[in-house]
Parts: sequence; structure tokens; C-alpha cells
Amino acid sequence: MPRPRRRTFEEKKRVTVEGAGPAGLTLDERTGALYAADLGNDRLIELKRGSTTPRFLPAGDGPISVSLSKNGRTAYTADQTSGTLSVIDLREGTVTKSVATGAGALSVATDERSGDVVVVNRTAVTVTVVDPREGVVEETVATGANPNHVEITDGTAYVTDKSGATQTEDTLARIRLAR
Repeated sequence: MPRPRRRTFEEKKRVTVEGAGPAGLTLDERTGALYAADLGNDRLIELKRGSTTPRFLPAGDGPISVSLSKNGRTAYTADQTSGTLSVIDLREGTVTKSVATGAGALSVATDERSGDVVVVNRTAVTVTVVDPREGVVEETVATGANPNHVEITDGTAYVTDKSGATQTEDTLARIRLAR
């Protein structure tokens, strides 16, 4: 019986954005567009499938993580320096709302069921649930000492807390989101 072929990965194309400091990224699986939070330049970098020319969109102060709405028309950035969530209209290329979430906004995820956005605020030691359509905070929840990342599936947010000087174990918090 023949052995299964091993798949090798190779770089197909490289796009360099001079002076950029990309941090978090996300992919619009429907269109193939890639979005990167450009931490040092307070912008979002959009690269459409097959293109080598990026489009730059404004974001908040210190965007470090990015997530998309279910329909892919809106991007959300966790803005570390300002402690905000930026709501970015991708068609118009504008920030439509900026919502204060807490010091050290670090990670962002979108709940596809409700459309709510969850932001991990590392310095504030909280997780904030935002209704991006209204631009309001719905709830803020205390976390472990060093909240680091959030993922959402089936109406539940999973938040990692990294160990540090005052915390000796990494933990995972589950936060049930309202429907």
C-alpha cells in the first residue's frame, strides 16, 4: 500500500508593508481578504485576495487585535494604548464608533450569534461585552490576573489568563454570553 504523500508548505507570495507593525490578524473566509492590526501606525491593513497593494484604514490608538462582523462589512480593533474598541466600516474606510472598554485592551472577538463584541482588557483585568451597533458597553466582567486572549464559540467566550508574578497557573474562564 502506498504511503500518504506528505504535504510541504512553501511561501507563494510575500507582501511587505514598509514601516508597518502588524500584530493581530483575521481573514474574511468568504472574500479571502486579510486584515492586520498595525499597532504602531494606528491603522488596519487590508489585503484583498490576489492583491499586492494594501489598503490602509484608520483605527484607534494602538490597535493590537482585530475581528470581523459576521457579514464581513465591519472590523473591530482592540486598541491597547487608548483602552478602546474601534468599530470600522470597511466599505467607507472610517471609524464609526470608539467605545471605552478598559486599560490595556488586548484581544477582541465577535459573537456571530448576537453580533456582540468581547474585548479582553489586560491592565484593567476585565473582559468587556460591547454592542457595536449601539456603541455601548453591555457588561464588564472581572478576570484572572493577566487576561490575554478571547475566542467565542456557540455563545460562550473563552478567556485565557496567563500566569505571572502573582499568579502561578494559567487559567481559562468561560463566560456565557446573552442571546
